[in-house]
Amino acid sequence: MIRAFVDRIETTENGERLAVLLIRLSEGDYLQWLCPLQWLPPDTREGDWLRLEFAPDADAKAETRSEIEALLQELQEEP
Repeated sequence: MIRAFVDRIETTENGERLAVLLIRLSEGDYLQWLCPLQWLPPDTREGDWLRLEFAPDADAKAETRSEIEALLQELQEEP
């Protein structure tokens, strides 16, 4: 499990709200991730801790594979 600390919330020049997340890589070494606030739970505030989970997306993988196979088929049919 990966945990991220919500360091602060900023608003860009175009009005988009971003959460600045800090993810500890090792002692004293942190990754800073600018994450759209809309991707996070609605009540996310500065100082919160979040659990991050990455999971495979089998549907997206199958769809991409199908699109690539169709494109390859189309390319092979051209003279």
